[in-house]
This record gives sequence, C-alpha cells and structure tokens, in this order.
Amino acid sequence: MMNLHKPAIAAVLFIALTGLAQAADLLSASFTTDKVFSPAFKALPTDASKPFFAVTFGEPKVEAGKLLLANGRITLGAVADAAGVIPESTASSRPEGVLDLSKPYKITVKISEASTTIAGKDTFFIYVNNSTAKMVQSPLGEASVIVRAPVSELKPGENVFTATLGDAKSFLQIRAESGAVLKIESIKVESI
Repeated sequence: MMNLHKPAIAAVLFIALTGLAQAADLLSASFTTDKVFSPAFKALPTDASKPFFAVTFGEPKVEAGKLLLANGRITLGAVADAAGVIPESTASSRPEGVLDLSKPYKITVKISEASTTIAGKDTFFIYVNNSTAKMVQSPLGEASVIVRAPVSELKPGENVFTATLGDAKSFLQIRAESGAVLKIESIKVESI
C-alpha cells in the first residue's frame, strides 16, 4: 500500500513545485518582433487591450531581434490611462502597475551591446514605480532608482540586478541616458 502512495505524492510535489516555479517568473520577454509596444506582443493581464511595454520617452525600437534603447525610456507593466498614455509620476502619485514586487526579486537584462556616444551621460537606469526621469517626481523619491550603472559596467550577456523595493501593484521603467546606447535581447523579472 505504501508503494501506491509514493507516485501520488511525487505527482503532487511535482505539480506544487512546477506551480511555484511559474509563480516566481513575473516577466520573461525576448524582443524578437517590432510589435513590442503593442498588446499583440504582450498585454497587461488586467486589460488585454493595453500593452505591457510602453514608451515613456524617445524612440525605442526593435532592430534585428534586439530592443534598441538610446536616449529613451520604457515602462514594464505600467497601466496606461484612458488615452493610452502612461501618466507621469509625481511626488504624491504614480501610475498603477501589474507586477507584484512585494517580495525580493531579480531582474535579468540580457544585453548584446552597450556603448557610449556622450561620456558622462551614458548611464543605464532601472526605476520602480517611477515613470519619469526625475527622482523627485516619484512618491519613492531617490529610492525609486534601483539600478544606476554606466554602460561601461554592463557586460554582453546576462546582467543581473536584485531589489526589494515595490508593492503588489508595481511597475518598472528602464532608461538609457542621452549618451547611452543599449541593444537588449531579453528581460526577465523573477521573485527570489
């Protein structure tokens, strides 16, 4: 009788562990299409008519299967207003997001190339719950910047960053400063 329960227990453990692994992945996206900023690529889980990725500044685009981010910003999981625009954060408010960042998490940015066009203006940023380039325009203030790295510190391949800031309705924003050029293959956000 004991042998009959072992396969059942193993099956339950496998299903439970598989569910945990899926729950840990908050986002996984490879930029293989030029439709990145449309709901056809990835929609918000709360509104299938709104894109998960949205441009907040500049002209980010996909070239040869890579997201080209130069002097630009995009949000990941921010909820747009009725006009389809991501509202700007202020010192007292911010757009709602769809990422549950209430637990520690890691962000993996796979980069194929990072270069500088203007020295001293070549920083890569990741913000949480801030849709602007100004730290004071976020309820989190300067803490909203969870990654600040000159492109010279980024390496080809996976660049992994960890953070603990956020809540159950958060969003991220990635930014390449005016002198930074990044070619991003993929982004993954996971609970840890």
